[in-house]
Amino acid sequence: MTNLPKKYEVGYGRPPKSTRWKKGQCGNPNRIRKRAPKRVVEMIDEFFAAEIDIVENGISRRVSNFEAIVLQLWRKAVTTTSKRAVNVLFKYREFAASRGRMGVFAFEVVPDRDSGGKNG
Repeated sequence: MTNLPKKYEVGYGRPPKSTRWKKGQCGNPNRIRKRAPKRVVEMIDEFFAAEIDIVENGISRRVSNFEAIVLQLWRKAVTTTSKRAVNVLFKYREFAASRGRMGVFAFEVVPDRDSGGKNG
């Protein structure tokens, strides 16, 4: 008597053996792969490079986030007696100089037109 293999029955929940996944093969080959998390420096660079709209003297213009932060800190440093704004400005200046890509910004004291050429 010969042992003939039993005929494999194909049906619901029983796909043909030729179309089954091979060992170690994923069931969803088109799945979305997780991305590697961004480094902190990359996130900071992207944030500073992004642009926002600001309104100055009733005129709207588009500037980078970095420029908007520096402008706001500059106004606080000039209009108040807060040393914190000046310290943060100098920290940003050191950061920009160390990165090299953002360029170095300079501070310049310009006399006010209304005060007759005097600072103060």
